[in-house]
Amino acid sequence: MHTMEDFRARLVSAFPPRPFSMLISTHDECGEGIVLKQELHGKSWDQVSPQFVESNSASLPLLAPDALVAFLPAWLLRAQETIRRESLLTEFTMYFLCPGNADEGWNDKALGETVRLFNKNQRSLIGEFLRSILESKALVLWHPYAEYGLKWWSA
Repeated sequence: MHTMEDFRARLVSAFPPRPFSMLISTHDECGEGIVLKQELHGKSWDQVSPQFVESNSASLPLLAPDALVAFLPAWLLRAQETIRRESLLTEFTMYFLCPGNADEGWNDKALGETVRLFNKNQRSLIGEFLRSILESKALVLWHPYAEYGLKWWSA
């Protein structure tokens, strides 16, 4: 069992925090996209407040590819810190990392496109997050998602 400090240190190693000033979102027509641009521009992932991540738990799909790589660690860290069944952040992070389900079909195309954005160390750390879901008896609902996601993120 790793501590939160260990997980954070591995996040910093895999995703070195750097101020981000590239395209954050192309979603100019929605409030969430505008809020992402206003809040994240010029920041590194470790400067994003837990409150912002919590209140924007469903916003990962609105991030441009480079912004996703730059800011996903903020969502992973907060999800890991608050990991529990009733967490909207955990729910939306799992939907993003492992789209689809066993009954309706997994979205291999979308997941493949997302996984390719990340390097091997980053994918490994995302796999570690998914393994923490599998270790939690309280999160059994998410176990099929985590198992599916591990096939992609740990590859």
